[in-house]
Amino acid sequence: MQRFIIREDAFDLEFLTIDKLDTGNDCSFWSEIIGDGYVLQQRLIVPPHLAADAEIYDINSIDKSKANLPLIFTGHGDLPVQYSAVVARLKKDSARSEKNNGAIKIVADGIEFLYSAPVFCLPGTTDHSFFASFRKISTILQEHRMQESAIARTWLFLENILRDYEILNDARKRFFDQWYSPDTSRFIPASTGIQGRVTGNNILSIEFCAFSGRNISMNQIFSPLQNEPTTYDKLFSRAVAVNFPRNKLVFISGTAAIDKAGRSVHLGDFESQMIFTLEVLKALLQEAGGTFSNVAQAIIYLKNSNDLSSCKSILDEVGFPRKKALFMPDVDVCREDLLFEIEATAVMSR
Repeated sequence: MQRFIIREDAFDLEFLTIDKLDTGNDCSFWSEIIGDGYVLQQRLIVPPHLAADAEIYDINSIDKSKANLPLIFTGHGDLPVQYSAVVARLKKDSARSEKNNGAIKIVADGIEFLYSAPVFCLPGTTDHSFFASFRKISTILQEHRMQESAIARTWLFLENILRDYEILNDARKRFFDQWYSPDTSRFIPASTGIQGRVTGNNILSIEFCAFSGRNISMNQIFSPLQNEPTTYDKLFSRAVAVNFPRNKLVFISGTAAIDKAGRSVHLGDFESQMIFTLEVLKALLQEAGGTFSNVAQAIIYLKNSNDLSSCKSILDEVGFPRKKALFMPDVDVCREDLLFEIEATAVMSR
């Protein structure tokens, strides 16, 4: 189990990763993870033979009042159950929580932040059904008195990304065009758009987090090795920093082997694509004032499960903390020729 904790005056924020979860329905284990905290986000990746019984690994089975529902993915049969969570632990009288079925919000002195539960698409693969899913984001924010401009990060998991990615982008553009303009200081959130085999055969699954308040700020982080996706009409940022009084939380979007011109590079060469992508990730972390050691959580996506062994070797060679990562093999990236993608959340002291 890997724990990465940031400490603020009113709360602690813990990033938990378990690369081999075998406790099942051990209530004492889950009670220890919850403790006096609120589980803002849960991810479970289970091998196919355990997919039908994945609920036994869900903290909601212990205490529904203190946890958002998890996103549960069907993973590779040769990998164990993998788990990650983001947990907020509040300090007495300094912070409070708000929870409903859509999200958990934490409120402290001049700081508000919210993590959503999974948002699932209505039946049908159309711009209308996808846009309706994005509209649910606005509903959740309104219920918690927050605005769309507070969104720092989105996660978008498509059942068939190679077929539906442009439909997704059209819906995302319609949503963000309502408040985003390149002529203002506002920016688009960081994002991942990837294939995800979410249990229940959901065509599109969305999660997001948002931050606001007088004692918190956000800024966009630009990549020295890639142009912003907005230059080719994809509405997300390479990375976004959330600045708490003591710590900086950096959300790095799903990153793949794409050059400054927007072209896929090292076609057909997994190792070269991965090394290139890790250089891009390293450069983004340096722009934020950090290194691989600041990574609190990551998800690694592989088009081919046969590349998993090579992937782990390269991570070790470059000093990436792979114990803080979840692995999703045999998933498509947004382009047929991309073989590797990585997303990361990092933390730096201010």
